[in-house]
Amino acid sequence: MDKRLEEYDEQNQTNPPFNDAIDHFGKIEGYPTQNLSRVNMKGFPLPIRILGYFFLGTMGVGMIMVLLLTLFK
Repeated sequence: MDKRLEEYDEQNQTNPPFNDAIDHFGKIEGYPTQNLSRVNMKGFPLPIRILGYFFLGTMGVGMIMVLLLTLFK
């Protein structure tokens, strides 16, 4: 375990990963390890942003419609 901690010190990481699986996701698969709750929509390409806004808008309007239809039935 000491060797593993020394490896992280050599990489100048401020936050060592929680376990080996998280380390694998971060290094090999590109899984983000910091700021998981924040998604920067401006960083995505324009077609993906438009698709994301469309799906979020559709879900929002759908939930409001279901709520209104159940209240005024």
